[in-house]
Amino acid sequence: MNDKRPVVIYGASGSTGRLVAEYLREYSIPFVAAGRNKAKLQDVMDKVPGIETADYEIAEVDGSVESLTALFEGRQVVCNVVGPFLRYAPAVVEAAHRAGCHYLDTAGEQKHMLWLLDEWGPKFAESGRVVSSAMSIQYALHDILARICLETPGIDTLELGSYANAIPTVGSTQSIFDVIRAEAHYLEDGTLKRYDGVTLQDLVVPGTGYVVKGLNWGGTAMPVFFRDDRRVRNCKMFVAMQNQEIWKRVLDVERLFKVALQWIPDDQLYPVLDRMAAGLTPSDPPRENRQIQRSVDWCSGRGNNVTNRVVIHSSTGYQMTGLMQAYAAMRLLGNTYDGTGFRSPAQLLGHRELLGVLESYGFAHVTEETGP
Repeated sequence: MNDKRPVVIYGASGSTGRLVAEYLREYSIPFVAAGRNKAKLQDVMDKVPGIETADYEIAEVDGSVESLTALFEGRQVVCNVVGPFLRYAPAVVEAAHRAGCHYLDTAGEQKHMLWLLDEWGPKFAESGRVVSSAMSIQYALHDILARICLETPGIDTLELGSYANAIPTVGSTQSIFDVIRAEAHYLEDGTLKRYDGVTLQDLVVPGTGYVVKGLNWGGTAMPVFFRDDRRVRNCKMFVAMQNQEIWKRVLDVERLFKVALQWIPDDQLYPVLDRMAAGLTPSDPPRENRQIQRSVDWCSGRGNNVTNRVVIHSSTGYQMTGLMQAYAAMRLLGNTYDGTGFRSPAQLLGHRELLGVLESYGFAHVTEETGP
């Protein structure tokens, strides 16, 4: 009998890792809090509410494939929360596959997800395991919205939006600047097509009358999730932040990258991008306040003679991310999930079931409109 703790949180010393630990404790799931600095890991775990009732251990690893594989051996689920994922995920994914673990992450980078879908999806499927990305506020919530829209027969076009009052973590901000370098795609007539750089669009926020500026946000996960779904011909998503200075900063960085930075080797470029990210988010934000950190997310579906719109009002996105990671781990451990290989969050867990767990914690509420 294997008595190893079945779940590993890689990156447990960060803001998101701490929240994953909090909800694994609520599900009474034993876990390993892993990262590069044992003292920092212990300091963070000591601050998790109710940690004295959790079954966990601390593990320090150097981030190499070899050290991660040794840690993952005998475990069942890896929750990877170390971003930017374009930089740091490859070793974690390979180690999870070598060790025979399911792999979950909180990524928002489209290029990373396409890589998982095409390169690792078949390998994990062959071993009977799951590789699932964006098990987080972006973009599991939007995955739910899109699949509720698709419950209406005849819908073939998905147009999604997000408006949030959120403070990105350090890793999230670094990821925002990283994706400026990568190609971004949307889905048109069943084919991924490339955006011509960062794209700006006016968004009307449902229920508010606000018109805000949104970005294509590196393409988002949604065109990836529906690339091979024959029901969906067209899919785009734009993201707006209540802090409207963010889109201006992203456009400034894109211009700077095209003019001065694109020829710099990665080992020299990453420190430059990280310094820019630090100017926007110098340190991880405090724990969210649900009276302040609120979001409106929506999906409008269209077909030849039918339309619908689904809206989710929610709060505290990073706490939702922690809950979703823990809930997914629980379902994987219990063998109550759908499919193997690459799976979007809602494919893996069921969109109504995943919505239900968010509603049960009071984090989200959905409204649906269907018309001719």
